Amino acid sequence: MTQATFVSPGNAIDHTPGSAVATGQVVVQNTLPGFARTPIPANALGSLGVAGIYDIVKVTGAIGAGIAVYWDANGDPVGGTAGTGALTTTSTGNAYLGKTVRAAAESDATARVLVDHSVIGLQSTLTGAILDPGDAGAIPVAQSGYVPIVTAGSETRTLAIPTFVGQELLLFIKTDGGTCVITVASAINQTGNNTITMADVNDSIRLHAIDNNGTLVWRVVCNDGAALSTV
Repeated sequence: MTQATFVSPGNAIDHTPGSAVATGQVVVQNTLPGFARTPIPANALGSLGVAGIYDIVKVTGAIGAGIAVYWDANGDPVGGTAGTGALTTTSTGNAYLGKTVRAAAESDATARVLVDHSVIGLQSTLTGAILDPGDAGAIPVAQSGYVPIVTAGSETRTLAIPTFVGQELLLFIKTDGGTCVITVASAINQTGNNTITMADVNDSIRLHAIDNNGTLVWRVVCNDGAALSTV
């Protein structure tokens, strides 16, 4: 049996979006960014460029040549609509794109980037920070990443089911002001536990998503200090 069959040089990948994608739109799948070179209608097969040199909209600020840059899906592009996404040098919570091939001035609308998807695959899915929603808040489940939880007393959080197979979350107590009880939308192990209680700094739990007979669920990968229970 053939173990590997050549498919393509890897400059583009197939993509079928749930909603229409415009030419030039940046699409990030987990930590892999791609670039629509032609329009892709909703639910139609198209392709995304994942390698090459691109001029990409950027946030305000000068960027030198040879600098690692990232895609902030909520970034404010120079001269564009705030919050629609922009290139940045901030890595936390953002998808790696590649490195700049020439300097961009503070007011330049774009930066020229050599997109290097070979490096993207080496990044851990847990390197992106996810904002702690605070007491009684819902932990975001749009992407993989880590959630540094800060408490100021006895607090709660909720966690919905995952959004894709292989998604990973690392939850831990960063600042301990009191116990944090996290209620999950479904069981996180075969025992049926659906509640996570963390009481001390460094208490942590890592979850990943699997397909359980057509339903996405979290499963515990490792647990250090968190108490699991069923409510």
